Amino acid sequence: MSPGDVRSKLARLLAGRLGETAAASDVQARLRARGAAARAELPADLVLECAGSVLARCTVIDADSSHGTWRLAEALGADSRASALLTRDPALAGVDLEKALFLDTETSGLSGGAGTWVFLVGLGSFEASESGSSKFVVWQGFLAEPAAERALLAVVAEKIASAAAVVSFFGKSFDRHRLEDKMRLHGIAPPFAGRPHLDLYHPLRRLYRPRIGDGFDDARLRTLERELCGVVRHDDLPGALAPAAWFDFLHGRPHELEGVFRHNRDDVLSLVTLAAHLARTLVETRAGGGALEGPAAPRARALARAWLEARDPRESLAWFERARERSGGALPEPWERLSQRARRRVERASAP
Repeated sequence: MSPGDVRSKLARLLAGRLGETAAASDVQARLRARGAAARAELPADLVLECAGSVLARCTVIDADSSHGTWRLAEALGADSRASALLTRDPALAGVDLEKALFLDTETSGLSGGAGTWVFLVGLGSFEASESGSSKFVVWQGFLAEPAAERALLAVVAEKIASAAAVVSFFGKSFDRHRLEDKMRLHGIAPPFAGRPHLDLYHPLRRLYRPRIGDGFDDARLRTLERELCGVVRHDDLPGALAPAAWFDFLHGRPHELEGVFRHNRDDVLSLVTLAAHLARTLVETRAGGGALEGPAAPRARALARAWLEARDPRESLAWFERARERSGGALPEPWERLSQRARRRVERASAP
């Protein structure tokens, strides 16, 4: 059996009796078959898109709206140098957050492959409103039944392919691979290859050094959004409960899907404000002139090391001196050794 035959067979098994290319009318018929009471169980404000084959919710938010203590608009015109420096990915140096797509998914489990369903995909992006001001649109595609999986993934692939870059949190290790696995099963070309992808988890973890003295206790999204962007979620449904909410919905039981949608939307908004925070780390001030949130000493040490790895010892040494001042005049090991390495490189470059 050829690889193409294998993919086709797996796709048919996933799609059930409706087949791989379930028609829009069939999907709608299946939804109607759930009855009036079942339709009332759907989260509010969902509409059928793409010839009636995909259920989605669109939430339009003014870019000047706040998420925590940050305005979404603070991501506009952001400096991408810190992203490239702290990820060691030159492709991120030219990323414009105004043209990026902010991605977060909810899945039925943590493993990959055919047994895991991506049942909610949150995609956020900045758009211009009719008045010329900026707005932020959160599109949430929902898998109301397994038979609609291919249609949902096709729309998601198209939206990602049209974006200049992708921003996620731990998405390079999780969200991207879950989506790619399922897209390949359905014969959909994954859109991620060759597209700049800023995974905020890695540079923010590097900046604030969890479990090391003056850094944060961990690098979870909830910790970083609270400490760096002032986001405090009230009555939030933990992501670990999202799969149960979806399975309850599929089986016609009372569910908490509305909480899943709200959790997913807030995750997307936190991606925006955390990306804005990351972009301000080289100047360490907010757009309005206030001090940047977060522990300043580990941030200075991380930037010093990053500049050293980028072969700019002068910039590295300057950041090490800031870190020394913020640590009471002394650097902990092994940071002191790195500081001396930067100093020696500066001295060699200055020697006649």
